[in-house]
Amino acid sequence: MALPEAVCLQSLRLGGVSSFCNEVLSQFHTKLHEDVCDKRTAATIATHELRAVRGPLLYTARPPPDLKIVPLGRKEVKAKDLVRQLQLEAEEHRKQRKRQTVSGLHRYLHLLDGKEQYPCLLDADGDVISFPPITNSEKTKIKKTTSDLFLEVTSATSLQICKDAMDALILKMAEINKQALESKEEGAVSDAETDATPGQREDPRADPGAERGGHAPLLVEQVRVVDEEGRLKVLYPSKTDLDLPAALVTVLR
Repeated sequence: MALPEAVCLQSLRLGGVSSFCNEVLSQFHTKLHEDVCDKRTAATIATHELRAVRGPLLYTARPPPDLKIVPLGRKEVKAKDLVRQLQLEAEEHRKQRKRQTVSGLHRYLHLLDGKEQYPCLLDADGDVISFPPITNSEKTKIKKTTSDLFLEVTSATSLQICKDAMDALILKMAEINKQALESKEEGAVSDAETDATPGQREDPRADPGAERGGHAPLLVEQVRVVDEEGRLKVLYPSKTDLDLPAALVTVLR
């Protein structure tokens, strides 16, 4: 089985968001998976809590009986057993709802039909933290307190689709970050006006960021993906990737 193309990005730091909004990210993931990723047939996106990720990471493939993972919200299971469980769940849902269609992860099970090996992302401990296109691991699950992320986009067909999906995801995160910062600043201005002595105006020189808004851009760190012999496959974001204003995104290279 040919390994998928992969684009990764680490230390995606939301400077304005102290409590990461899982709902917003989940909704946007769903949209990207439906549109850019063509219902995960073209690519799969995964997000991880960066502090829980132990590198170096290895993209590989394993026979279904040999691949073990602790899926989100479940106990450790072999990949072949997880797929079987999900197939049974999908059939039960069909019967209960009296429909031919299924939802959630069950929609992607057919993508593994006939595969002798399943793709997976292993961490430095040898643990599977990602099993595209099905699930991530509980080990690197995003929490409400998460602010630093590790992102991955994989595709069996196109590196460009990986980059397009990653670009769209980063742009969305940058917009969330900007909106959160603006809301914080509005609240700070309101508090300052309440506490200020009538007739006095705060000197903007006391806060170097006051006149320019003090916006902290989204901070992202470049990641190299190499093959088994150490040859570079992709560097993202490179200087030609992620054409966004510096006010929105700062790239560490």
